[in-house]
Amino acid sequence: MQLGSVADYFRYGCNRIFAVIRSSIKWLKEWEISPKTYKKMTLFSLIGLSLIIISGGAVRLTQSGLGCPTWPNCQGSHLVATFSFHPMIEFTNRVITIFLTVAVMVASAGAFFRRPFRKDLAWLSAGMVFGLIGQIILGGITVLEKLAPPFVMAHFTLSLICVLDAIVLYYRASSGTSPSRPIVGKEVIWLSRLMLAVLSFVLLVGTAVTGSGPHSGSPLAVRLPFPLRDVAQLHADGVMFLIGLTLAMLFLLHQGSVVDGISKKGRMLLWLMLIQGFIGYTQYFSNLPALLVGFHIAGATALWIAMLWFNLTLFDRGEMDAKAVEAVRGESVHAI
Repeated sequence: MQLGSVADYFRYGCNRIFAVIRSSIKWLKEWEISPKTYKKMTLFSLIGLSLIIISGGAVRLTQSGLGCPTWPNCQGSHLVATFSFHPMIEFTNRVITIFLTVAVMVASAGAFFRRPFRKDLAWLSAGMVFGLIGQIILGGITVLEKLAPPFVMAHFTLSLICVLDAIVLYYRASSGTSPSRPIVGKEVIWLSRLMLAVLSFVLLVGTAVTGSGPHSGSPLAVRLPFPLRDVAQLHADGVMFLIGLTLAMLFLLHQGSVVDGISKKGRMLLWLMLIQGFIGYTQYFSNLPALLVGFHIAGATALWIAMLWFNLTLFDRGEMDAKAVEAVRGESVHAI
C-alpha cells in the first residue's frame, strides 16, 4: 500500500471519528433529564455506594481479601480468578464493584443533562466520581500492601465520605434552590453537629477495632499493635456518649415546636444506635462471629446515612414558607 493511500485512509478515519463525536455531542445536548428522574438516579447512587461497603465487608469476613493477590489482574497475568473459594469471592466483589461504579458514574453524569441545569448538583456529582476513582486506586494499593490495617481503615473511611457526598447530592436533588434556612433552634443545630462528630469518631475507632481483631481479610495480613479489649472499650464508650447526646436531642425536640418528622427521625436514630450497641456487645462476648460482624457493618452504614439525613433535614431549602420557618424556630427557642 502506498504512503499516500495510508495517509488518505488515516484522514478518512479521523474525519469519521470527528463526525461521530459531533453527532454524539449534538445528541447529548438534546438529551434532557427531568428533576424527578435525576432524583431517582441520585438515590440509586446512594444505594450503590452503600452496597459497596457491605460487599467489601463480606470479602474481609470470609478471609478472601487476598484471594486475588495482584491488581488489576486477579492472579499474575490472569484477570479472572481460578475456580476456588477465596479467589472467586474477591473476584466477584471486584466485578460487583466495577458494575456499581460504572452505574454510579453514569448517574453522576446525569447532573450535566438535568434540566434545568444546577451547578451545585454538577459539583457534587463530580465529587462522587473522583471519590470512586480514589476508591479504585486505594483498593488496589490495599491489595498490594497485603491488607495492611491503615490502608483498610482509609479505604472504609473514603467509602463513608463517598456516601456523605451521595446523600448530600440526593438531598439537594430533592429540594429547591433557595439558600438553606434552619428550621430548629441553634441549640439543636449545634447538638446535631456534635452528634455527627462523635459518630465519625466512633466509626473511625471501629475501624481500629477491626484492624486489631481476628477478621483481617486474610491470614497473611498484619494486625494493629493495640489490645483488642482496650480499643473495643473506647469504641463502646463513644457509643454510650453518642446515645446520651441523642437522648438530649430528643429532649430538646420534645420541649420545642418542630416540623413534623424531625422528632421521628431522632427516635429512629436512637433505635439504630441501640440495635448497633446490642449487636456490638453480643458479637464481642461471643468471640466475634463473622455473621454478626457483617450485620454490624451494615448497621454502621445505615446509622451513618440516618445521621447525615437527620442533620440535613434540620434545614429548609425552599419547601417551607418563610414565615412558617421563622415561627417554628421562634417557638423552639422560646420553649428551650
